[in-house]
Amino acid sequence: MDKELIFIGSVNRALRARNILSKQGITAKVERESDLVNNNGCGYSIVVNSKDSDIARRILDEYKITEVKK
Repeated sequence: MDKELIFIGSVNRALRARNILSKQGITAKVERESDLVNNNGCGYSIVVNSKDSDIARRILDEYKITEVKK
């Protein structure tokens, strides 16, 4: 299974995103991301199956949970 990361930012938004996707039948996992190279601290991503990534982004956009650009 190919995975894709959707960088969300805060843990609360990532958990909310995971729950929303789960209710829509999309398996999602929350992972902590660190950006020590650029000193941007850490944030959280949602990991989804690559085949579900486009629909997951559309669903999250409907719920006003936008992907954070690193």
